[in-house]
Amino acid sequence: MALAEADMALTNMAFDQDPGDEQLLVKFFWHPEQDAEATAKEGRPIFVEKEYIQIQVPGQKDNIVVQPAFQEDKDRFPRHYAAFKNKDEMPVIGTPLEQWPRITRAQVEELRYFNILTVEQLAELSDANAQNFRAIQALKREAKAYVDEAKGNAPLAKMAEELEARDNEIASLRQQMMEMMNDLKELREGGDAVPDGKRRTQPGRRRSRADAGS
Repeated sequence: MALAEADMALTNMAFDQDPGDEQLLVKFFWHPEQDAEATAKEGRPIFVEKEYIQIQVPGQKDNIVVQPAFQEDKDRFPRHYAAFKNKDEMPVIGTPLEQWPRITRAQVEELRYFNILTVEQLAELSDANAQNFRAIQALKREAKAYVDEAKGNAPLAKMAEELEARDNEIASLRQQMMEMMNDLKELREGGDAVPDGKRRTQPGRRRSRADAGS
């Protein structure tokens, strides 16, 4: 069963005995998810907003489903999805201001009011728009420095990751070689063992008549 089908099955099970779809509280929204590939490439946390859905039964605070919005959800709640898309904005891609340790929560909220949501947007803010904020120029310079430094460090971080992977592979190969040598040693020692009461004839030595008569 595909992931989308599995999640929809769980959703249907959760609301199987509950009110009809028209009575459910349904909300589509954007939810940021970290893009691992873009994060490794840029050297800083990069998030991409994905469409999510929240379904809740009125009067039941614990009966809530929150999950990525699949096509089945959009088909099941077309009015809710249409309302979401009608007031839709472009999904935000970049490093959320909340992920940047240099900025305070108050500054995050102030910038959010003017639709500045990422470090990249702050770094590229025009001087004309920057006049709306207090002490914004210093933050803007730090944001640009942060983005530039992260881009510069990205190749080094990738190289370090590749070197670590290589070192782990070499260590694994060495461990395998040691195990093979130990196994070979045990096989040799087992083959050299002589049963009790028997003498072992050295290779290349002939038995003399005295030995034969003894």
